[in-house]
Amino acid sequence: MAGSDRELRRSRRLMRKEELSACASEQDLILMLKREMKALMARRREEWALEDRVAGKKVQSVGEEAEPAARAAKKRKTVVKRKVPHRLIDYIILNPHNPWNGYPEEKLGKCPQKFREFYAKEKARADKLLEYQQALIKQFRTKGYAEDYTEVSDNDEEN
Repeated sequence: MAGSDRELRRSRRLMRKEELSACASEQDLILMLKREMKALMARRREEWALEDRVAGKKVQSVGEEAEPAARAAKKRKTVVKRKVPHRLIDYIILNPHNPWNGYPEEKLGKCPQKFREFYAKEKARADKLLEYQQALIKQFRTKGYAEDYTEVSDNDEEN
């Protein structure tokens, strides 16, 4: 976990310069932000599982988790588009997701290292979600409506 906050800062900085300029459309931007947010959440779940293994709790092994993922990777993915309700956009505008707003970062120097790592990870996840919401708001203001895009595999559509 050493250098994890540095990794998060670097990835955010590089994403701004390279990937945002490479996005051809709003659809690509929204899908990219969703993928990055899911990756951060998956990394958090893996860290929790590792902590549980260290603590001696019974957890599903990594090999068991990777097997269904390998089968899902072979499936063809399609992009599903749906309109975001106007009320949800209004709510996002009035209540942006920023749980660490108002927390003085000067206090971090006095906090333990474990809390500083937690703060960096959670702030990165919150920033991704806020960036995704801002993309939806921008689309709403330019078009008058917002569309959300989700990648769905063939077996997900049946359920």
